[in-house]
Amino acid sequence: MTITLPPKARKLVRDRLKSGRYASAEDVVLAGLASLRRQEELGNFAPGELARLVAEGERSIEREGTVDADEVFEALRQRGRAMRARTAPAGRRRRGADK
Repeated sequence: MTITLPPKARKLVRDRLKSGRYASAEDVVLAGLASLRRQEELGNFAPGELARLVAEGERSIEREGTVDADEVFEALRQRGRAMRARTAPAGRRRRGADK
């Protein structure tokens, strides 16, 4: 595949090559694509937003501690069972609802 980059993008590639961090223009483009893939997988955060949210979460843990995962999942299971019981037609119980 051959692509043509606009002048600003070509300058960006040249600057990255001059920095010595990349051996070729292809390496620069591949790094950019990897960054794009991570952004799409993690969400479309504004620059610095993800770092800010992580720091906020860490401060919350320092202040309030953590919650045991098993306790959280059991509470979610109970909530799910209760919701299914409320929405099940009268006289019908779903299999496994009493677990």
